[in-house]
Amino acid sequence: MVNFRTFARDRSGNFALSFAVLGIPVLMAAGLAVDYINLSRERRELQNASDAAALGVAREGNIGQEQAEALARKLIAANYTAAPANVTVRLGTNQVEVIADIAEPISFGGVFGISTANVSAKSVASYGSAKYEIAFVLDTTGSMAGGKLSAMQQAVIGMVDDMNALNLPAGQIKYAVVPYAAFVNVGAKYGPVIDSTGYVKAAASWIDQNSVAPITSTDLPVGFSRFALFDHLGETWRGCIETRQASAGGNHDVDDTVPDPKDPHSLFTPMFAIDEPDQFLSGNIQYPYPNSYLADAGYGVDPGDTSEATKQARLARYGRNSAYSKPAGIAEAVKMVRKWNDVTVDRSPSTYYAGDTGLKGPNYSCDVTELRPLTTDTNAIKKVVGDLVAQGSTNTLEGVMWGWRVLSNRAPFTEGAPKTEKNVHKVMIFLTDGVNSFGVLNNNALGSGYTSYGYLVDGRLNGVTTVSATATRAEIDAKTLTACTNAKLDDIEIYTIRLEEPDKATGDMLQKCASSPGHFYDAPTRSQLSAIFDRIRRDVMRVRLAS
Repeated sequence: MVNFRTFARDRSGNFALSFAVLGIPVLMAAGLAVDYINLSRERRELQNASDAAALGVAREGNIGQEQAEALARKLIAANYTAAPANVTVRLGTNQVEVIADIAEPISFGGVFGISTANVSAKSVASYGSAKYEIAFVLDTTGSMAGGKLSAMQQAVIGMVDDMNALNLPAGQIKYAVVPYAAFVNVGAKYGPVIDSTGYVKAAASWIDQNSVAPITSTDLPVGFSRFALFDHLGETWRGCIETRQASAGGNHDVDDTVPDPKDPHSLFTPMFAIDEPDQFLSGNIQYPYPNSYLADAGYGVDPGDTSEATKQARLARYGRNSAYSKPAGIAEAVKMVRKWNDVTVDRSPSTYYAGDTGLKGPNYSCDVTELRPLTTDTNAIKKVVGDLVAQGSTNTLEGVMWGWRVLSNRAPFTEGAPKTEKNVHKVMIFLTDGVNSFGVLNNNALGSGYTSYGYLVDGRLNGVTTVSATATRAEIDAKTLTACTNAKLDDIEIYTIRLEEPDKATGDMLQKCASSPGHFYDAPTRSQLSAIFDRIRRDVMRVRLAS
């Protein structure tokens, strides 16, 4: 007979009995935990795919509903491969909402009659409150003529139109255009205005209107008034600027130093294309020059002689009839030079270079279109781009420097936001189709054509005077790269584009000039430009996830 009291006190089989009773709930809990972990993982992956889709659609800008949905599905499929997702896209003002959901199979839910669980993710991407200041620095040299120029114009205008289609708040995007060739044209409106009576309205404070910068010049005496001579010859300065020279006050040629009258080198010298000789006789050989527009009376010496006495003598061909002495200011200079004898200026096209259509005279080589500082007026920007003409040789340093100057808030252009203003994105898009050229000529005593550095014999390019296209190009490349480095240190993001130019040295310079390897684009054919500018547009726009 069983002793129930003994059985009640026996614990040897209670654990097995308890586990048998509780085993099923424990296993179900464990299974549900596995399902939960799996669902959580799938949701994270789906959320990442949804985020990528929202950002991708937002970067495309103003696209239609059907295109947006197709792109969102493609991006989600590329980032989430577990199962096809249902995708919903809602396009709003300045934002894109993407909702993705799937029915995820679960392993243990069948116990409760549930075979799948819904997993969903929602992402909202917007352009936020960032401001954009974009400078298009565009090569307009002679080699750009024809199809390359047209392709560049279409690509730039297309980028502006696509960004406009985003319908961002007014003032959120500003553009500038800096066309460049041998020179950059800042605009004649910044020079002095001289009326018929000799009255002078002062130039912009950053222009060296009184010729105080002690720059080296082959033909003009120290302190000679270029504006007075423009006036005497019956021409108006067209707006082109020479390259500044470094001084103790700063590396003005490669840095965006503020023009300061206390440092004359920091002021901007107006270009003046001198009257070159009709020819230079060396032995029995006659060497022509590109820009001879006056009779050579008073030359009488080797053009390579740059003494002040020789420069005084050369002024005779401009009509000088008495010794020139440095005047107190431009008004006095105008009065002095207006007393000189009248001269006849040959304004016919120069025939020296193949394809050159520029007119000879003091503005020769200033055929580049005037730059446009930062503005929200997109129609004005598109007009400047549409009106570009191709003429001249390549000077990338001046392109980079004026691209930087229009983006900063320092004089001469102050339209850029100050560095103290937060969330402002400054971008330079720099394009060239050629190698740097000093216009070296080994057939005359000046050593080159007129450039923003003067003539080769002036030695203003790091002292180089030897006739060597390779040496001068290397010096300009190096200065350009230094300017790019300085601009990037000033928080300018730089994209560079090499168009149909296989030169390795130029490619290396542009890659180093760019903000990163991904900021450099090589375009072996002009047909690639529109796609490149579109990629830059999508990269520039700071799309962010709002949720």
